[in-house]
Amino acid sequence: MKHADWACRFWVKAGAFLLAVALVPAMLIWGAAAVTAYANGWWAGTADLYQTDLVRSAVQERMYLVADAYSAFGPEGELWDDLTDSAATNYRFTLYDTGGAALFSNIAPGDHLLWDLSVRWDWDEGDTAAGFSIESAVAEELTVQDGIFWAAGLAERLFALHRRAPWLLALGAAAELGLLIYLARAAGRRSGAEGVYPGWQERIPLDVYLCLDLVLFSLLVLMAQEVLHIAPFSALPLYAGSLLAVGTAAAAAALGAWMTVCTRLKLGRWWQNTLCCHVLRGCLRVLRWAWRTVGALCRGVLRGAAAIPLVWKTAAALLLLSLAELWAIAAFRYDADALFVCWFLEKLLVLPTVLYIALTMRRLQRAGEALAAGDLDAKVETRWMFRDFERHGENLNAISAGMAAAVERQLKSERLKTELITNVSHDIKTPLTSIINYVDLLRRDTEGTHTAEYLAVLDRQSQKLKHLTEGLVEMSKASTGNLPVNAQRRDIGELLLQAVGEYSERLEAAGLDTVLTLPEDRRSGTASALCARVDGTLLWRVLDNLFSNACKYAQSGTRFYIDAWEQAGRVVLTFKNISRERLNVPVEELLERFVRGDSARGGEGSGLGLNIAQSLTELQGGTFSLSVDGDLFKAELTLPLA
Repeated sequence: MKHADWACRFWVKAGAFLLAVALVPAMLIWGAAAVTAYANGWWAGTADLYQTDLVRSAVQERMYLVADAYSAFGPEGELWDDLTDSAATNYRFTLYDTGGAALFSNIAPGDHLLWDLSVRWDWDEGDTAAGFSIESAVAEELTVQDGIFWAAGLAERLFALHRRAPWLLALGAAAELGLLIYLARAAGRRSGAEGVYPGWQERIPLDVYLCLDLVLFSLLVLMAQEVLHIAPFSALPLYAGSLLAVGTAAAAAALGAWMTVCTRLKLGRWWQNTLCCHVLRGCLRVLRWAWRTVGALCRGVLRGAAAIPLVWKTAAALLLLSLAELWAIAAFRYDADALFVCWFLEKLLVLPTVLYIALTMRRLQRAGEALAAGDLDAKVETRWMFRDFERHGENLNAISAGMAAAVERQLKSERLKTELITNVSHDIKTPLTSIINYVDLLRRDTEGTHTAEYLAVLDRQSQKLKHLTEGLVEMSKASTGNLPVNAQRRDIGELLLQAVGEYSERLEAAGLDTVLTLPEDRRSGTASALCARVDGTLLWRVLDNLFSNACKYAQSGTRFYIDAWEQAGRVVLTFKNISRERLNVPVEELLERFVRGDSARGGEGSGLGLNIAQSLTELQGGTFSLSVDGDLFKAELTLPLA
């Protein structure tokens, strides 16, 4: 059964709550019957109601009233008449003097004598009688509605109930337990809804709610105690009703607390809805603010002290030391021992500090000497140094690292220059040698037998030399940024579709299956354009190089993947294919000039294409990167989104 059922309806929960509250006074009555039966020995059989504790207490109260009235006023007056009139009370007694003579009696035949309820009243200063004793009794028929009448009636009702009281009490306790379990499960639930919902009680902080409940319960207990102490037996109905009302109110308060505690536990994080939690949070906020303020103040002082030049810090330290010496001399000028102790402590502090500074300076000096001698691996350990010396040591380390990086860059630049000259010389020398050789052959072929063949070779080699020269010029312009860039809004999807269309025959001849993936199906005409702000001519030259490389170097029978999408305000293009030859060159070197994937000097390309593509992409505000995973070659471009 779901929680959002009839069991979670408001009226069902309200009925269960009222029933649980009503069971409390009922169990109080059954408990009173069981306790009274146990105290008066009713379990043995029938009992004399006149001998019950309730009736005897009412009789004892009346007996003391009579004794007080007789000792204060004697057997005269309106109060005495009211206390002894048989028509006004069910109390019967006989008054004896110290000699045992009867002074007054209103006992009639048939009245019930209570022999053990008698009092001996000795003479006391201020009393009208020197001493007396009272023998108590109860009227045969309780006709007057006084305290004895109500006590006997209550005892009679409890006696009539005492046999069933234990069973009723056990059943009531079981029912109360069941209602408590039901109210705990239904607390915070609503009919027709899942989850737990707070009510008006949950808006009150839990500790405040429980404190209010505790205060109310304490007031009810005090009221009950007050009723027990001051209420006479003549007001027994009011006394019993007050106790039942107090019990009912206490039960309602306890059940309310039980339900709100169960609801808060279901909601979780109940601790946050307490006054103590709010107070602790406020204290923590104050402490954090104080900690931040003190920390900021300390950091400001330290930064201010660190900003002071070393010379001024030294001067300030010497000034403070001199002031401390003057204070010690003035304070202990008559005490040589104390003055000596101050001097000794000062030297104990200053001497190690000066020695430590000297050792630190020596370490810095050695590092500087090593750097001056050309040892670029020399380092200074800056731990445990004062801030100024630590900063100087870090600067020396930075000089060492900077010089090492500069030397490495210089060596790499020299190596690249050497490789560039070698590669350019080789690539120019090869077609130039062919041209010279075939020109010589052409001179010797006087009959013109091979003229056409020689001219074809000369044309091919001259075109190769021309392309190489143009590539060198283009590379120089691209790397120096001398090419004009006319950036406009261009549809990347259209450019890619155009490139795939123009290269379709070459890709098919190379045995490549082209897989183009755009953000949406562009060919259906329903997708929005993926546009970048680029120079269409320069970007086309980049795409031309990548498509051409795929046709030249990709493994036949594989797929050529082209993807385009938008990411973080940029247009991203990726080109992936499987290389036909093993890629035995590091990725960073593939972008160098005159470098091919197989490190061989043969083949169609000049090794300038990827370097030129990178330079052209960067001229348009984009990035060009390569990655190799086994034989998988991947080029990635990012371009500014239009």
